[in-house]
Amino acid sequence: MKRIAFIIAVMASMLFAACGENTKIDIKYEHPERYSVGDATISQPVSAISVDWLCGNVDIVYSDKPEVCIHEEIQEGFLPITDSLRMRYYVDEEGELEIQYCGHGKYRYGDLKNIRKHLVVEVPRGKVLDEISIDGVETGVIVGQVLSRELTVDGVKVSVNADYPDALPNEIDIDGVQCLLALHVVPETAGLTIEMSGIKPFLSCDLPSRKDGEKTVVGDGRCKVEADGVDVHLSIRELK
Repeated sequence: MKRIAFIIAVMASMLFAACGENTKIDIKYEHPERYSVGDATISQPVSAISVDWLCGNVDIVYSDKPEVCIHEEIQEGFLPITDSLRMRYYVDEEGELEIQYCGHGKYRYGDLKNIRKHLVVEVPRGKVLDEISIDGVETGVIVGQVLSRELTVDGVKVSVNADYPDALPNEIDIDGVQCLLALHVVPETAGLTIEMSGIKPFLSCDLPSRKDGEKTVVGDGRCKVEADGVDVHLSIRELK
């Protein structure tokens, strides 16, 4: 799956403390003319979901609706948004639903810092996606028992909590700066082979595990987990 990122926004986020109100944040992604604006019920078949999000929360959850639905709202205490700051979405020819935080273009830091948006992605109950891909800046994500064959997390200050009561993805990849991935699993179905690298990696695991060279193995080791970057944390917790 191709990744579409906040190219300059991610880099600029590392300097937010030094930004003035009029500092320009340049948000770029490929083919912005293909994207539609705002909340939607997706009529096309969706095989994968990719989200680029900035300074806000994202929930990816199952619902009883027959189609994938996406909705954004302003979190309490923040300003209304203009049309240019509403989310964009596009389903490509392979069925990947690509969601962008806002329109392609330049924005004042002062405008962005006063807006905090909450995205909800509803997936038909029981559907298994090829991949869930999260690329964010100061973003908190919940994956509420939605199954996917792959889970990818990238960005700056991204925190993901994912519940897996039945089966883990085949592959999980986490990269970035100051990122956290917490996997909440059932011990009987939790099999992971974990490889941590980069600068200041941290692994916390509540389940019995064993070492295999540089790797940590839980259960049958079926799910391959790679964690890299700077100050990346991975935690394995028993799902209550």
